[in-house]
Amino acid sequence: MVNGRYLNFSLYRIIFIVFLWGFVLPGQGQAVVSSGTCSDCHTIHNSQGGAAVAFKMNASYTGYDTDATPNEMLLVSDCIGCHSSTGSATIVDNVPIVFSTGAFSNPLAGGNFSYVRTDDTYGHNVTGIKAQDGTLGLTPPGGSAMTSQLTCAGEFGCHGDRTSGKTNFSGMNKSHHIDDSGGTTGASTGLSYRFLDGVLGKEDADWEQDNVNTSHNEYKGSTGSSTETVSYLCAQCHNDFHTWEGGPLEVGTASPWLRHPTDVALKNTGEYANYTTYSMTAPVARPNPDAVPSTSQVTPGTDIVMCLSCHRSHGSPYYKAMRWDIKTLGTAVSGCGVCHTSKN
Repeated sequence: MVNGRYLNFSLYRIIFIVFLWGFVLPGQGQAVVSSGTCSDCHTIHNSQGGAAVAFKMNASYTGYDTDATPNEMLLVSDCIGCHSSTGSATIVDNVPIVFSTGAFSNPLAGGNFSYVRTDDTYGHNVTGIKAQDGTLGLTPPGGSAMTSQLTCAGEFGCHGDRTSGKTNFSGMNKSHHIDDSGGTTGASTGLSYRFLDGVLGKEDADWEQDNVNTSHNEYKGSTGSSTETVSYLCAQCHNDFHTWEGGPLEVGTASPWLRHPTDVALKNTGEYANYTTYSMTAPVARPNPDAVPSTSQVTPGTDIVMCLSCHRSHGSPYYKAMRWDIKTLGTAVSGCGVCHTSKN
């Protein structure tokens, strides 16, 4: 069962899986083989009992329709089809759900695209989920106009290979089959943090569903012009808001800042020195995610402010995909006050 949808398994498909097993097993790591049967994600001919096997989200976002048009790489669905659900769970058969079409609980670290269905300002308008932003069109805040609407992956997406001409499918080619048990190195999209090409970090096994500071994602941060940080990736579209990509004229290099700093170390003096217990409300990045003394602790002067300290990457229930409500005084203070402790 995939996201509440049962797939039919014929004897022919089972034989095909066994056939593949014999060729894949010798050259792949254990994690790849144990990740599930091939037919969970692939279909040989997109035909079973005279009906299509592939599926896609229906036009009303209430369920899934069969899709007679075969997908690239013999896939049963696209990014949205596989990572969406009409149910309340945000992890289904070990698949992270980032687009819930009904009521749900426990959103994952990146938030949920469902919020964008309600309001353009609540997150990223991804093709297949919501039309382009009614106010901004194809121009991301702090950046230049794009020639196409945002996608999940590829040239106009965040995940996978983002070089010219790459699509959701080709941009993610082979990434899900890479054995990353040795950690993220950025050497390929499959060995990058959450398939964000070249970005480094440590991935929480439940995508932060439990929302506890003893077990969470660890993000790579840098106080220089490193291309390995999430903030640098964000800056590819929102370059005016990034300390290094946009340059000092846009953000500044010290107080008084022109825009909120990113990829800048949290000061170890004044009010900032009091942020020492890691907060899931306003997380920090680390210079080396693989060598963190304590996941529940913050080290001012070393740990780093990043884009995701304040924003969710997919969507949130708040304006500008913020992690907290900045339009209400009490919640605004409680969120900003994580770092600005004297304002709390």
